[in-house]
Amino acid sequence: MIDINLIQKVLLVIVVSLDIILGVVVLLSNKNSIKNRSFFIMSFAVAIWVMSGYLVYYPQFHNYALYFARLNFASVAIWLFAIYIFIRNFPDENKNMSIVDYFYALVGIAFAVLSAFSPMVVLNVEGAGNNTLWLMGSFENGFYAFSVITALLVITILIIKYIKSSKDKKIRLKLMLYGISLLALFNIIFNVIIPTIWPNLNLYWIGDYSFVFFLGFIAYAVVKHQLFDIKVIATEAIVVFLSFILFIQIFISNGATEAVTNVIIWIVATYGGYLLIRSVRHEIKQKEDLAKLAKQLEDANAHLKELDQLKDDFLSMAAHELNTPIAAIEGYLSMILEENIGGEVNPKVRKYLENMFTSSKRLSLLVHDMLNVSRIESGRIHLVYVNTPIEDVINQAIAEIGSKAKERKHTLVFDKSAKKLPITWFDITRITEVLINLIGNAIKYTDPGGRIVVSASADDKYITVAVKDNGRGIAKDKEKAVFEKFTQVDILKDEVKGTGLGMYIAKKFIELHKGKIWFESSISEKDHGTTFYFTLPIIDKKPFDPHEGEGEVLH
Repeated sequence: MIDINLIQKVLLVIVVSLDIILGVVVLLSNKNSIKNRSFFIMSFAVAIWVMSGYLVYYPQFHNYALYFARLNFASVAIWLFAIYIFIRNFPDENKNMSIVDYFYALVGIAFAVLSAFSPMVVLNVEGAGNNTLWLMGSFENGFYAFSVITALLVITILIIKYIKSSKDKKIRLKLMLYGISLLALFNIIFNVIIPTIWPNLNLYWIGDYSFVFFLGFIAYAVVKHQLFDIKVIATEAIVVFLSFILFIQIFISNGATEAVTNVIIWIVATYGGYLLIRSVRHEIKQKEDLAKLAKQLEDANAHLKELDQLKDDFLSMAAHELNTPIAAIEGYLSMILEENIGGEVNPKVRKYLENMFTSSKRLSLLVHDMLNVSRIESGRIHLVYVNTPIEDVINQAIAEIGSKAKERKHTLVFDKSAKKLPITWFDITRITEVLINLIGNAIKYTDPGGRIVVSASADDKYITVAVKDNGRGIAKDKEKAVFEKFTQVDILKDEVKGTGLGMYIAKKFIELHKGKIWFESSISEKDHGTTFYFTLPIIDKKPFDPHEGEGEVLH
């Protein structure tokens, strides 16, 4: 046989205990929060609501049944306007309460006062124990109407907020909506409908104790989705509970000595708990500050990415627009200087025109490098694979740049491998550009009369190409910057002009081929110079290019 009275008592203890503890720790977690304060009022109102409802039927308090009954309805009224204020500020608080909020709070307080101190809601209570009969006053229907309107209003507000909220907030709103809907449903059925139709059927406690649903969803939200600060709440709840148990121990001590000992233990434990709570709060504040800084850093990073994209777009546009006039300038200057169109040029004028021609070529190179960088970083570039010997490409690069080596009186040689190198697939245009860049740097950064040697070797997996010079070398503190954008090793800072993009582009081209590029360098007087290496994988079949025929091809 199920003991209903025992179930009712157990539920009473569970609901009241959980309600009071949760209300206190939520308030302590943030006393300045409207949301936390209204939750605290709501929790204590429910505790009074449930306890007074039970005591109305408790025979030992029969003489006070009317007071408990009126206190019961007063606590319900307080809970109704408290939950309205709570939901209005959940999950994000409203900085200022509206006129409607103040009006609703006043209506709730008015019903609470009328219920507690007048016969307008509860007229009288007759009988005792399970035979107790509530006699309602003239404001009974008005009170029930206020209850139903509040329930519908709260659920409507939650639904509207749910529709408009982000994914993270929707989870918390959904949990709150479930809890309040079940609480409202049970209270309307067992505290409004049934008492109206069957006054003698005392099932009110089912409606009262249905608050466990609300507490359950709140607890789940606390644990899973941090409705309130879980660390602070858990720490405070444990400290309050232990302090309460130790405090009770004082009054059940077997003697004065044990009582004094228990008092000391209670004081030490409570103070230790206070320090623990303060430590947790400090940790939480630090984490919140770090989270804010992380968010600011994330926003700043996003802004920098936008600026970087704008920069790339500008470079691409500027390079494209500059190409045409530069080509025209170079063409006309070439015709004047090399083809003598317009007649013989005065030596002094020729010197100025040759300077202009050199500058236009440097500008053309800059534009070319800018276009390369723009295409690489925007992903508008792919490799045009050709199956060809690497020796042919090295010979072509040396032929193209050999005149510059002669100008600086360098010896530029290709130290061919005695063993024939395997043929592999690669983009001739890009690898030629890499070689010209490496050889060109060796020419620029080596004093006149130097020696530059290009060599190539192979193993089972890779072909390795090396460009060695006996220049001044690269200092250790400059090595990391060699492959960065807009960076020039400043050994000959005032003598050598460049874009600072060549090595960055070379590195990207080699990486697109799934190869590696690196260098070794020395600045010692006896053995100075630099050797750049890059590898190309040896592959038998043409690599698959999903973007073949798309993007831009360099010429």
